[in-house]
Amino acid sequence: MASPEDKRNARRAAGLSRTVRAGLAHHQAGRLDRAEALYRKALEKDPDHADALHLLGVIAYQSGQIGPAIELIERALPALTELPDAHLNHGNVLQKAGRLAEAGESYRRAIALNPDYGIAHSNLASALNNQGLFEAGLESARRAVELIPGFLAAHVNCAAALIGLERFAEAEAPLRRALDLMPDRAETHRDLGVTLAELGRFDEAVSCHQRAIALNPNDASMHYALAATLYQVNDPAGSEASFRRAVSLAPYNATAWQGLGDVLRTSGRFEEALSCFRRALELDPDLARAHRSLAVTGHQASDEAQLQRLRALLASRKRPVSDRITAGFALGMLLDNADRYDEAFPCFAEANALRRQQQAEAGQRFDAEALRSEVDHLIRIAAPALFSALAAWGNPSETPVFVVGMPRSGTSLVEQIAASHSRVFGAGELKEINGIWDALSAHNGGGPIAKWDAVFARELADRHVAHLQALGGGAARVIDKMPDNIFFLWLIAALFPSARVILCQRDPRDICLSCYFHRFTEGHPYAYDLADCGLRALARISQRGKVHRDPGSEKIELH
Repeated sequence: MASPEDKRNARRAAGLSRTVRAGLAHHQAGRLDRAEALYRKALEKDPDHADALHLLGVIAYQSGQIGPAIELIERALPALTELPDAHLNHGNVLQKAGRLAEAGESYRRAIALNPDYGIAHSNLASALNNQGLFEAGLESARRAVELIPGFLAAHVNCAAALIGLERFAEAEAPLRRALDLMPDRAETHRDLGVTLAELGRFDEAVSCHQRAIALNPNDASMHYALAATLYQVNDPAGSEASFRRAVSLAPYNATAWQGLGDVLRTSGRFEEALSCFRRALELDPDLARAHRSLAVTGHQASDEAQLQRLRALLASRKRPVSDRITAGFALGMLLDNADRYDEAFPCFAEANALRRQQQAEAGQRFDAEALRSEVDHLIRIAAPALFSALAAWGNPSETPVFVVGMPRSGTSLVEQIAASHSRVFGAGELKEINGIWDALSAHNGGGPIAKWDAVFARELADRHVAHLQALGGGAARVIDKMPDNIFFLWLIAALFPSARVILCQRDPRDICLSCYFHRFTEGHPYAYDLADCGLRALARISQRGKVHRDPGSEKIELH
């Protein structure tokens, strides 16, 4: 039989539980002030009431009071070790505080208690993505999508992981699903724009960015994303204007200053660009991209402290891999600029090793056999008889000019020299020729190329010439400096028989080192291994020769 004291304690506990439950009802209805008052009332009677501490911590988190939120939830946790929600909320406040690894552990504890806890899987994906651990983030996000298909954040986190892995074609689907769930979410339109730009679908990308800006015109990240896409499509004026808008909205955003500097540098306004890079580093001394941009301009390290900072960034396993890679290239370039070559090379080597690993995880590997087969195929098909059969494909315009060669062989310099003429426009690296090939292949569905639909081919040629003329704004010649158009010279000859082609050649050893010392924004999986660079360079110049790499050594032979 219970004693009077036990009965009083039971009544007291029941009363506290009712108070907390009443607070929770207000909490779930969004009446945070009333909920907080009730939780505090419970804590006045029992300062260690775990549920009241936990839920009051959640309100603190929702109100942006991260420090108090962590303190309250951690006071509650010892009594709530078997409650998945407590570990989830602990992870949420830790993630908000930037303590990502600890947040991940809290989410894992929640999942251990409830393996089908979809929100915990989704939030774990977010924490992993923010650490640059995109493979693990993708796995968690996909599990969350399986468990709660209608949960917006799960699709957003899935897309973020795929973007981080540079698997842009796969990222489009979860982004579009996220828009199905919330059509007016500006961030999703922004991220879809970034993804489409990486896929070369620039008109669609710009439309997405404009929609994002319309939904949230005062968010600097929306303008930054548009600026980056306009930079890719060689619209320096539009890109500069958007970067300046981003900087005006977020003057303390180091990344926006760095982006503006890149546009100014590309436009030849070096002093203004240097000022932007320095401002970016004042705001964020660890912004590896700004260090690299300074190095690209030929800048030398201001002092040994800058080099030490970059060494620390390169070595830090707590930083996202992309930051470490960029820091390695920046450090190598700064040391190279200072003629400290023996110190520079190991930095490039480490950055390239990290980049190779990152690309391998994204499923991007250099395939020497595939390259050899492609070159042999091109040699077989590009025979005089083929061009006679394709005579009806061609648009006779002399507008197109193609600058081709190996990347880092001088294509940019040649374009700049030619475009200095008043009647020549440099359009940068266009992806349209590859797109034309894809369209032709899809339309004709295989079979001998000589029998493909000539009318359709001519339509594509006419459309591309019109596109170049629009880009050129009346220029007599428009340059496409996509180096890898060298693999489509037979197609260019068929579609644009009057086009000029400029082949850039450079000592393959110089090309290989230049590629190895360069941080490409996308693609080029061969560039991060010197032997692969050699294979790629020699394959380009081998004519009917065969390129061979002995798998047991770094030796490359041209037969």
